[in-house]
Amino acid sequence: MKPEARVARVAHVLPVYSAAGVNLLGGAERYVVNLTRHLARECDLTLFTFGPRHLEEDLDGVRHVVIPSLGGAIDNPLPRSFFLKLRRFDIVHAHQLRTAVTSALVVACRAMRVPLVATDLGGGGRSLMYRLGLYRWVKRFLMISRFSLSLLPTSAQPRATAILGGVDADTYAFSDAPRVPRAVLVGRILPHKGINYLVEAAGADVPVVIAGRVGDRDYYDRLCRAIEGTQVRFELDPSDDVVRDLYKTSAVTVSASVYRDINGAEWPNSELLGLTLLESMAVGTPVVCTNVGGMPEYVQDGTTGFIVPPNDITAIRGAIKRLLDDPPLARRMGSAGHDHVQQYSWRQVAARFTDEYSRLLDV
Repeated sequence: MKPEARVARVAHVLPVYSAAGVNLLGGAERYVVNLTRHLARECDLTLFTFGPRHLEEDLDGVRHVVIPSLGGAIDNPLPRSFFLKLRRFDIVHAHQLRTAVTSALVVACRAMRVPLVATDLGGGGRSLMYRLGLYRWVKRFLMISRFSLSLLPTSAQPRATAILGGVDADTYAFSDAPRVPRAVLVGRILPHKGINYLVEAAGADVPVVIAGRVGDRDYYDRLCRAIEGTQVRFELDPSDDVVRDLYKTSAVTVSASVYRDINGAEWPNSELLGLTLLESMAVGTPVVCTNVGGMPEYVQDGTTGFIVPPNDITAIRGAIKRLLDDPPLARRMGSAGHDHVQQYSWRQVAARFTDEYSRLLDV
């Protein structure tokens, strides 16, 4: 009789500080919560995050442990010593590379001889990861796009693979509901999201809903002045249900992110994934995105939507108008997008992660 494969004990460490709960934060946190929820069906998994006090809870079927933090930024907390807790795990999986937590994990896992894998979600801040070359001790990099893989140091890339995805194909199920002739952009209100270019592209005649949390108050105030005389409105701090309804009832979803924002700041890590595009296509809504980051890897130009140059108001407007003015084309692209993103469902993505874990344990 063939022996059953043992269940791997895996620690996922998300270096984020929150007093309100990890599930109430941004896109990177949603990514990790969804991933661990599906992986927990296949392995013995514990998710570690950081907060003001120790807490253990069940988070959507995942064992969630909050580690007290010494302070630091919300996306780069300073951990107290908890690394001995990781001895009992077969694999430690760190999310975010440029953080104090992940830098410390590299050293601790090497000392404990526990393999460390890492996934970069684009967050974090100051750390010793690149300054000291600590990435050399990461056993495997499991990246969310080929673009994010390309940002790794050249010497690390042979130890990396692009997992790609994912999207909750059940929650964001296909909808054939009538579409309002409008565009929607879902995301934090920050300069690198290029929202100002979408506002200019909308002009006076294209309805647009911008749904998200304010991440930069000055930028938001600037946008509020810019939308005067337009049909652009904000939906601040929307619930998941509101976002899902906006996807299902809008004619097109737009992501206008840039590498260089309106203030001249550079964002080389902009849009490692583009989750809102996957969610939109899953419900059957076509998309327009800029040729930035990992987004073009998920959008089939001319089939599931349109890819346009960043910072290009004319191109953004032209792509949106083409879909608004041709509902049959929008329906065809929406249907094609739904079919296309099934390969990025969390069920498929989790299977790719568990395959990588198995390879590590078989070495």
